[in-house]
Amino acid sequence: MPKISVIMATYKENPEFLQKCISSVLKQTFQDFEFLIVAEPEDPNIIYLKAIAEKDGRVKIFQNESRLGVAASRNRAIKESSGEYIALIDGDDYCDLNRFEKQLGFLENNLDVSVVGSNMYLVDENNNIIGERRYPELHEDIKNYFLVTMAVANPSIMVRRNDISQIGFFDDKLFKAEDFDLWLRFLVKDKKMHNLQDKLVFYRTHPNDNKKRGHIHYKNYFTALKKHGQFVWPFRQRFFSLLFFFVVSNIPNYLLDYLLNLKIVKRIKNIRMH
Repeated sequence: MPKISVIMATYKENPEFLQKCISSVLKQTFQDFEFLIVAEPEDPNIIYLKAIAEKDGRVKIFQNESRLGVAASRNRAIKESSGEYIALIDGDDYCDLNRFEKQLGFLENNLDVSVVGSNMYLVDENNNIIGERRYPELHEDIKNYFLVTMAVANPSIMVRRNDISQIGFFDDKLFKAEDFDLWLRFLVKDKKMHNLQDKLVFYRTHPNDNKKRGHIHYKNYFTALKKHGQFVWPFRQRFFSLLFFFVVSNIPNYLLDYLLNLKIVKRIKNIRMH
């Protein structure tokens, strides 16, 4: 049984981005892992993915018979996996080569922590570092940061299998913000989180990121916060967050893009551009 199961869902990813992502996983300094990749039907990268699996026995490729979406695809990979720990990565991002070693070492030495993430470098389409995003380190700060925005970076996450099995997987009814919903459920069950302050993931940014997220993303934020937040924070703490996400999810797209690009929003989200 491998120590870590690395999970990725992919669909029509840029081939160069995908190759860089997979290479960064396979070249990790910690090598005791399996790498489960779930592709959607008619994914043009499937031949490349199968070729990688033939060369490296740690790589396992699954192709959905029908389009499932990212949440259900990740869930399929988790169910097929066997590692003690689950590490997430997205096909257009890539890892520092020490990522698994550092995160595994932290979890092995901190048995009370369920989820560990990290800070990230922001990179453009040519792999140039154009900024960074920082996340709060300690659990109580992470917990409170969720009232404002995502307090952990999903492609940087390593989580204990036993805990995600207890809490449940990604909600496959959600096609946006399924990660926000999942980590709130961890908070409901008092699962402890920690963010290493190393930048262990290179996160791919795109000019139209805000438009791709759109209203559904923030409506799902609002829904998840309304549903799960009552078990985490008192109403007086949740009120302004609920109001903010309700407003954001209902404003026109052009205003949404403008709002999310304001310097104050980037400051709140701890985004620093180089």
